[in-house]
Amino acid sequence: MFVSTLLSLSLLVMPSSFTIEKNKKTPIEVVQFNGVTIELKQELFQHVLVEDSVYLHNFPLGNESEVKLILTKFEAFTQGAEVVKASMNFEGKAVHRALPRPNISFFKGAIEGDPSSRVFLAVGEHTTNGIIESNGNTYVVAKNADAGWTTVYNLSNVDPDKMNWADFVCGVAETPQPRSAFKGRGQLRGAGCNALQVAIDTDHEFTSELFDGNTAASSEYAASLVAAMSTIFITNVDVQVHVSFLRLWESANDPWSAETTGEQLPQFREYWETEMEATPRHLAHLFSGRHLGGGIAYVGAVCSSYGYAVSGSLNGSFPLPLEDYSHNNWDIIVVAHETGHNCGTWHTHNYIPAIDNCGNDDCAGALGATIMSYCHLCSGGLSNIVLDFDPRVQTTIENYLGGEISCSLACDASLVGVCCIGESCNESTISECENTGGIFLGSGTSCETASCNPQVGACCTGVAGDCEELLISDCSNIGGIFIGYLTQCEDGYCDADAANACCIDEGCDDLTAEDCVSLGGTWAGIGSSCITGGCEPLENDFCDTAQVVTEGVWNFTTIGATTDDDPFDNETCPSEFLGGVNSDVWFTYNACEEGSLLVSTCGLVNFDTDIVVYEGTCTNMVQVDCNGDGDSCSGYTSELILNVYEGESYLIRVGGFSENSSGSGQLLISGLQCQPDVPCIGDVTGDGSVGVNDLLAIVNHWGEDALVYDVDESGSVDNPDLLLVISNWGSCQ
Repeated sequence: MFVSTLLSLSLLVMPSSFTIEKNKKTPIEVVQFNGVTIELKQELFQHVLVEDSVYLHNFPLGNESEVKLILTKFEAFTQGAEVVKASMNFEGKAVHRALPRPNISFFKGAIEGDPSSRVFLAVGEHTTNGIIESNGNTYVVAKNADAGWTTVYNLSNVDPDKMNWADFVCGVAETPQPRSAFKGRGQLRGAGCNALQVAIDTDHEFTSELFDGNTAASSEYAASLVAAMSTIFITNVDVQVHVSFLRLWESANDPWSAETTGEQLPQFREYWETEMEATPRHLAHLFSGRHLGGGIAYVGAVCSSYGYAVSGSLNGSFPLPLEDYSHNNWDIIVVAHETGHNCGTWHTHNYIPAIDNCGNDDCAGALGATIMSYCHLCSGGLSNIVLDFDPRVQTTIENYLGGEISCSLACDASLVGVCCIGESCNESTISECENTGGIFLGSGTSCETASCNPQVGACCTGVAGDCEELLISDCSNIGGIFIGYLTQCEDGYCDADAANACCIDEGCDDLTAEDCVSLGGTWAGIGSSCITGGCEPLENDFCDTAQVVTEGVWNFTTIGATTDDDPFDNETCPSEFLGGVNSDVWFTYNACEEGSLLVSTCGLVNFDTDIVVYEGTCTNMVQVDCNGDGDSCSGYTSELILNVYEGESYLIRVGGFSENSSGSGQLLISGLQCQPDVPCIGDVTGDGSVGVNDLLAIVNHWGEDALVYDVDESGSVDNPDLLLVISNWGSCQ
């Protein structure tokens, strides 16, 4: 085929000026909606620097006209953004491999002579997408990945029925925090450039189903959605949107198992609050290739522990009206809609008076509705929507971002969060917090909305019916029994006739103390119940059955535990008031790197604790540290910091000071931040030795780009991995 039959990009006078020509041959499916095909190649734009100008002459708006586009190249990522490929290891922990940023160029601008127009183009190695808005028309630029051509067409030229719009349903979930808690922070907006930093997670289907497993293509498209959304936000509310983190899943065992958006949002939030709290972000957004039915987001949640959204049923391309596409989705509308909720706005039909009534089954005026409307449910589908926020919605978002959030929006700002030093709350970066020995609660958290003090709950103070709602530490100080966080006295936990676990022979019944004794049973105590295992023996009562712990907060109880006769040396902590380590329970921790480890019950339990830490095994242990009463720890609770070494196992023993000291609470393990990995080279199954099972696992994943089994991290499971397994044969040391 002659070059003249293809797109011609001819260099004109200036290096950043190009002429675009329509292809002379147009596929029949494109002709049907009066579109044209062109070809935009990423390599032609690679020399263009961010903020440089590009002029595209004779750019076709379908078959209607040709225009000159005046564009500027812009960046979609923060300076320190990470792009990673993830899989789960044998422990069920995410393992990340760094990926290069996607090879894609983003441009924004306008049509020459039409200052009210708006243009967005994303030209990548694998994907090309764009939007041109002018005189009430929306022109779509989209690439058919299977056929290889890129089309430009007027969306209004396509019959909505032939477009076969997907049913997009939005769910919203209001954040539990009172909105008033965010007010009074006038310095929050940057004086110049402002940007939301959004961490993007995906599911396996986003890459495997939409892009045939090609992470280069899926990363291009994920970045394109955020870049396109950024052009909408900067035009409407003067705030850009940048990617601060992007994760793509190479294996099917991602953390997401929900079947609807309503189930997926809380699962997404719980995982990120637990596993990803240190990832810098104002918001986190899950891009899903599964058919979840639409999107969902928490409303008014920027820089809070509810700053999450889910966009499901994504299409993987800007819309193409092809018969073999089962459904089309305007992905950018879905993503921008849910982000709008995060930024404080509800749907347009929720405003008083309503901006439109499409969500109230009145489709009058549906054409030309805005992003936060439900007018996509009317005849015309998503083609009814213009890519803007209504002026009243703009005001709502501007007021929210300008006065009701707890962090700075200055572009590439180092995001701060709550740093707890004891019960003192400060706001700092994660590195600053760790350098001062604090506990970092996550980027975007605020002392106004998060506390370093435990929450209150019901405290039984010893006399039947006598109950106060106190902090766990205050309850312990008066010798009370703490029932649990957020429990209330009005629920009767401390009443004389309250039923608690009664252990009779090998059975359990919830009875009053009097009834339990009359039946010859053993009453487990206030706050216990059969359903929560009040009569079951504690699994970690002995060293041999120690509970495995990693960094985090772990619930535990010593009620019902026996007192072990394992030795401890009080002389190593003579001034710390170490008692008898009574009714003790055991934990085991494996250090993933060398450093300082915090082990603490400080203010987290309802009894006087002792902590002893040993190196070695249950049959050959050596005490390395201990603590009875931690400095500034209320209720005679304990805390210690010890030096640990990579690969070493540590036994943590927690008991009570006296024979009567037992209770419940939480154990905090903190200080090390390292990626989970196999215990030694070649042990891909994680069983502590390199052997036949590892050899078979390598063979079963031969030729795959599977991080867990790619021992030499070459990008493929092959002969060198096999040789590494053989050369490391035997038990891990």
